[in-house]
Amino acid sequence: MKTNWDSFLEEQLKDPIVRQAFEEETKALRVGIELSNQRKRIGLTQAQVAERIGTSAPQLSRTERRPENANMRTLMRYADAVGMELDIRLVAKE
Repeated sequence: MKTNWDSFLEEQLKDPIVRQAFEEETKALRVGIELSNQRKRIGLTQAQVAERIGTSAPQLSRTERRPENANMRTLMRYADAVGMELDIRLVAKE
């Protein structure tokens, strides 16, 4: 069932500028979502991961919600703390 939001988003994404911005934002958010999902899969709280990487639980929450605002070392430490490795690649545009 399509919601009003789905219809609105579908209409907005017809604009190439909006679509590009949406796709860029989605790529950035995916990092935080994956870190959060892995943290939950292995049964850790934000406070536990924060302690492992030397930050506060509120800061860790911000990293999950807005990973594009976190520095590279923080993302690498977070990934390591939850048994992951941060792998950033640059690829040629097609």
